[in-house]
Amino acid sequence: MALFFPKEYNATPYRKLYDNLSPVARLMLQREFVGVSYLRRFQLLKNSPPDSGFRADQVTAGDFLHKKRTIGRLLWRRRELVAAYLKIAFRHYLFGFLVQLAGRKQELPLPPPSPSCYWETPVNLVVLRWLNRHRRIWENTLKQTVAQVIAESVRHHFIYCLLSFGLARKIYNREEMMQELTAVNKLSLPGTTPIGVELEFSNLGRLAIDKNTPAELIKKDPFHNMEYYSSFHLEDATWRLGGYVDTHEHGRRLLSLSRYGGFFEYSMVRVDYPRTYTLPLTTDPAIANQMICESMDFISEIKPHSLHINIERRETGTIRPELADLLCLLLLGGDFGYDEAGRLQEKRFAQKEFHRVIKRRRHLSLAESVKKDVFEYAFLRLWQKNQRNYDYLPVILALKGFQYAYHIGRNCHEQIPALQAWAEKPTPLANSALNSFVKNVETGLQKEGAHTAAFLADYTKELTEILNCRQKLLN
Repeated sequence: MALFFPKEYNATPYRKLYDNLSPVARLMLQREFVGVSYLRRFQLLKNSPPDSGFRADQVTAGDFLHKKRTIGRLLWRRRELVAAYLKIAFRHYLFGFLVQLAGRKQELPLPPPSPSCYWETPVNLVVLRWLNRHRRIWENTLKQTVAQVIAESVRHHFIYCLLSFGLARKIYNREEMMQELTAVNKLSLPGTTPIGVELEFSNLGRLAIDKNTPAELIKKDPFHNMEYYSSFHLEDATWRLGGYVDTHEHGRRLLSLSRYGGFFEYSMVRVDYPRTYTLPLTTDPAIANQMICESMDFISEIKPHSLHINIERRETGTIRPELADLLCLLLLGGDFGYDEAGRLQEKRFAQKEFHRVIKRRRHLSLAESVKKDVFEYAFLRLWQKNQRNYDYLPVILALKGFQYAYHIGRNCHEQIPALQAWAEKPTPLANSALNSFVKNVETGLQKEGAHTAAFLADYTKELTEILNCRQKLLN
């Protein structure tokens, strides 16, 4: 099979570097370069004969993408932006090549993906853990590589892929990857309910989607509120983790996206670029928790903002949620802090960052081509590492138990005004309300039937302690 190489680099050291690759290595390079475009191949096939396959013409496909993924000359002059964005691009290409290396047949004894869930979740997590724990091995080299391509005015993503692949092969360590896989397996907590996560990041916080944000404030962000995400073609580099820019506008317009930017998001429920089809991340809440934590470490130069957890509806609970039940969820996953006047508030509700606490969705499954009922818990704050004495596992378990135990109405709209009022001036909840919530969550998790009685006993004790500790913030 003929493979693509950009002709403008034929008389350069990059051609020699490419020629020294084995045929298998060249296929790996081509695969990562094409990347998400396999999932939007209609762009390449719409003018092709019906019997021609996408894989049959890699040269044409590569040439099409090479021309598309060239950074514009005017943008290239803004060197402070170029360095920030290329750092993100190279890191994700390195991640992708390490995923390919670790995911090779018989390379690692990777566990199978959860049924009807994204097939590369196990290897993605192993590689993320390795990258976050071995930054000294790759971070400085990537920094030097970015400086090299800037000095040489290399504006093409194919060359970025080529250089990232060379580094990936150099630093890949099977034994260390095995250690991370062992740690993942030890932390595993198999379940039966599909879970997806969406992580939003922004150095501007809630102002990321405010069209009146001062230009001076935007310029203080190294990424200028992700305004140039598409111009640097990061959607083609971050696709493995569901990267895109979320403007919080329905029917998002390209002009608004390029002009205003928004939240950088890892949407780990979407599997195609037009975001039509979905696959959950996993049925294992501990794996979902690890993916959240490791993803934050991986993109640490952009501040964490909010978290959406999606849980597929498998069974409907019968308990009608009272206000106190929703407040328990808010205590567990909300964001408590002080306003300018020194008043304690739950900041997301008090600052009107969103209008629904739980959203009911219909996700079109790629695996089964049917729409699944999904509840999206949209109120969660994505807190920084070591900011609290617990991670997201108890939160995910509480949401899962809540969903099995309670009958969730139409997005819980009727409770929004009371939640808003409480968030602006929060007061402690009655112990009876906390105990009732914990008991109902335990009943819901028992209903799922995925976890042992001993585990649930320990978990309910932990959940009670967390809620009591959070209560102290309100005294």
